[in-house]
Amino acid sequence: MLAIPADSGDFTVKWLNSALGDSGCLGQSKVVKCSARVSKEPGQTAEIIFLDVAYDSDAPDLPQSIVAKITSQNPTIIQEIIANYDQYRRETSFYRDFPDPGIPVPDCLYQSYDLSAQEFVILMRDLAPAESPSWAASEDQIVVALSKLPAFHSKWWNQDLLRGKDYLVQFDDAEFFTLAFTAAQIISENLPKIFSDCKATMELMAVAKEKLPKMLSFLASRPYTLVHGDYHSKQMFFPTAKGGHFSVIDWQFPFVAQGAWDFARLLNVCATTPFRQASEKLLLADYLAGLRAHGIESYSMDELEQDYRMGLVISHMINTIAVGSTDISLVVTECNALGIDWQDLMFYRTQRSLIDWQVRQVLDDL
Repeated sequence: MLAIPADSGDFTVKWLNSALGDSGCLGQSKVVKCSARVSKEPGQTAEIIFLDVAYDSDAPDLPQSIVAKITSQNPTIIQEIIANYDQYRRETSFYRDFPDPGIPVPDCLYQSYDLSAQEFVILMRDLAPAESPSWAASEDQIVVALSKLPAFHSKWWNQDLLRGKDYLVQFDDAEFFTLAFTAAQIISENLPKIFSDCKATMELMAVAKEKLPKMLSFLASRPYTLVHGDYHSKQMFFPTAKGGHFSVIDWQFPFVAQGAWDFARLLNVCATTPFRQASEKLLLADYLAGLRAHGIESYSMDELEQDYRMGLVISHMINTIAVGSTDISLVVTECNALGIDWQDLMFYRTQRSLIDWQVRQVLDDL
């Protein structure tokens, strides 16, 4: 197996010729020059390297600009996140098996994963001139991203092949969800050190952990599809005046679960509470209409709202783990630069929605 790069210096001309040659990207061409630079915005679970590549021919399809995603250099991330949740295997496997998932994704040029070392690399064609709004998505961008979900979810609605992919987090994976909700419940006990109003979350995570077997039983009764799992605007690129197209990145946590989980994650992390409260019902109706337009007819608004509530629980579980187990200072710094209250974005928006939708009562009644 071709060695997996550990830092920017490992992306040599020889290595790129082997990697891109193996994946069939080069044709008869060869890489003759490559310069690499590390992203100024470090990722929470991986490192990002930008590659400028020159070839011995001018074939139009050769990628001049490549984004490389490689193993985090933070050992705590590897020990506490990657080793427990297996994101590197999940993402490389996703790009291998789902080149056309029904929603625009980056063109994956090469991927490799080493289980024994917990190392990976993914090479993707640069999405520029499209740009990511990071955490500062506009209301229009949120609506656009939500509108992409019906085609994506309907393509995989109750498809048996999803159940055979062991790298996808399955809705009935008791081991995974026990690990996740146990971690969230333990972390929630320390939330008062960070947030002034967190009682509702602390109680919810305790109840969710207690009710987990019944939650999983409920989820097993629901229709399922392929779900991004962390569908928010920092994982998205939108076209600009210079061009580009909408695309979704960072497939480290693909789920086989209810499509409303993606809807809940985006709307409740990225939208302000006033916008969410004013638009939520209409946007849910649009999502349901989109599913029906793609042939999913035996799914009601009542069922969608049930799945949406569970999506809120999952999303807030992810938020809680992120606050307690990753370098949250990266989010704080980025939000401060964007003029966004990071606590509102990562915590209070979803907590308010959980209260609005009376999710605690729903769990109690399971």
